[in-house]
Amino acid sequence: MKQAKWIWNYGDFELYHCMLLTNRRTVVGVMKPPMWRVDEPSCNLYAYKTAVIDKTETVTFHSNSPQSCMQIGGVIYNPGTSVTLTEGEYTVKVYVHKRDGFPAAYCEGDVFATDETWLCCAFDGNDKPVGTNDMYTELSDDPEVFKFSYERIYPCSVEKAAGGRLYDFGKECFGNIILEDVQLPNSEIPVFCGESREEALDPPNAIVQFKAKVENGYFKSSPVAFRYIFIPLSSIELKLSADFEYIPLEDKGAFRCSDETVNKIWDTASYTLHLNAREGFFDGIKRDRWIWSGDAYQSYFVNYYLMNDNDIVRRTTLMLKGSEPMTHHINTISDYTFYWIIGIWEYYFYTGDKDFVIKIYDKMCSAMNFIMGRLDENGLYAARKGDWVFIDWANFDNDSGPMCAEQILLFKTYESMAKCAELAGDAFAAEKYGSLAEKICGFINELYWDEEKGAYVDDYKTGNRNVTRHANIFAILYGVADEKKKARIINDVIKNKGIAPITTPYFEFFELDAMCRIGEYKYMTDMLKSYWGGMLELGATSFWEEFDPNDTGLEHYKMYSSKFGKSLCHAWSSSPIYLLGRYALGVYPTSAGYKTFEIKPNIMDYEFIKGTVPTPDGNVEVEMTKDFVKVVSEIDGGTLILDGKTYNVEKGTALYVNR
Repeated sequence: MKQAKWIWNYGDFELYHCMLLTNRRTVVGVMKPPMWRVDEPSCNLYAYKTAVIDKTETVTFHSNSPQSCMQIGGVIYNPGTSVTLTEGEYTVKVYVHKRDGFPAAYCEGDVFATDETWLCCAFDGNDKPVGTNDMYTELSDDPEVFKFSYERIYPCSVEKAAGGRLYDFGKECFGNIILEDVQLPNSEIPVFCGESREEALDPPNAIVQFKAKVENGYFKSSPVAFRYIFIPLSSIELKLSADFEYIPLEDKGAFRCSDETVNKIWDTASYTLHLNAREGFFDGIKRDRWIWSGDAYQSYFVNYYLMNDNDIVRRTTLMLKGSEPMTHHINTISDYTFYWIIGIWEYYFYTGDKDFVIKIYDKMCSAMNFIMGRLDENGLYAARKGDWVFIDWANFDNDSGPMCAEQILLFKTYESMAKCAELAGDAFAAEKYGSLAEKICGFINELYWDEEKGAYVDDYKTGNRNVTRHANIFAILYGVADEKKKARIINDVIKNKGIAPITTPYFEFFELDAMCRIGEYKYMTDMLKSYWGGMLELGATSFWEEFDPNDTGLEHYKMYSSKFGKSLCHAWSSSPIYLLGRYALGVYPTSAGYKTFEIKPNIMDYEFIKGTVPTPDGNVEVEMTKDFVKVVSEIDGGTLILDGKTYNVEKGTALYVNR
């Protein structure tokens, strides 16, 4: 028999698990649901397949609900029934209804084994392929239970402190906290977790805290983030451990250089992303544990250079969009809706997965219609009621008018939408969005460019002509600024110490990406050492949501008016992996899915670099010293560009070039 898979309405798996994860956040022991609409999956599944079989086949139907049946040739059958079919053409239909989860079906057989070749009835004549996931291929699998792996871990040390005991696991962790052999029968034990020692030892302000309800000497918590665990009991030392919860994603990418601090930065960034690679890409594992589109957008880039796991990108993308109709921006943030569309095009470019673009194209059209309904008379985006314009944690000159940074993201969104429309065979939309991209680019340069300042201003309507780094970085990165304007921006904004610096790893991603694009590699390597290296000097075992080198002591942990509100494990701080893979190893696609790609290695200020960049069909290994470059590729289509010369990279053959 052919290997079957569980099937469901396309997107229901993601909607269901997103619904669960967004409604389990707690802050200082209080439940905090999200501030945006959380969508449910459909309660009914109607899926079918029509095929001709040339030999006898037995089809056995299963579902995750007793309210279900299989229908063949007008005859209906209960779950668990096997039906033998002789040669001929058949249509096998399955119907499943489920209210307390999402409906799913599983048919054992050969031609009619359930998989992505089945179709879902959309009840509007626009039937589409069902949803599946390669994690759920066995009948015993339950698609309503997300598949994690577990490893039992134990504290590195235990010490008496503050009238109780402090347990240190040595580094940032996420998992189920376990108490065993508790000699306090049927009791409630207060537990306080901390990413820092100070947080765990400050019960009123610890973000993660709960009462351990012990039954028969045993307790196991739901998954939480921690490094330190404080239990204010001095009379007994508890037997405490944890089940570390994770997805076993392999690091296909690698990087090493002569600077051990940079190597540690790479390793710590990898660990940070792995901790946040779950049902989708989380923002951070302590406070929100939500999927935010801007955070996820950056995680995708790191993923392409580290794990190259496409499934988690697709899952995250579907989770973020939710159901139709679209009534508010993704996460209520306008720029996050823009990133959602831009990220789909970039996903295609890195993976070549055209099928996903086609499957999600109608959701992209819905998002674009929503965006265009919120533009002003010039076609510029200006915030409406309920919109959150984020860009970054910074002080912008803006009074709910059309910010320059937002218009540049809208420009890039139009460009991305035009390319995806072309992939989907929608020539009218491709031309429409291409024209809109050209038009808004003209508006940006006309309204926001300040020749005297050599920069784009935040908001042309205020009259203040205020300059921050953000819009100018976008202008370089997304091609809005011509070469003359780029030169002015580099001198008058990027290298101008009078312009407020970036203080979040989130926007350092964009700044360092832009600087590397224009060859300012030293700017990036200096920032790696001072910014990410600065966190390591303070004892970071994963990278933080925000870091200001001027802060001292407990100031490093404060955020959102909360003493320990800052996340010390935030996915958007993993960008060194992308930056080193893209610009030091120098590997990047020049056509979708790495059908062609270039390798422009740059040793920067290291004695040597070496590493691996994963692609959808194989790895590319690069090694560079001051004397030579070596490239080994498992795929065709590569070109090495070194010192102004080009070299063809043959699959499976090591290329050595002396310098």
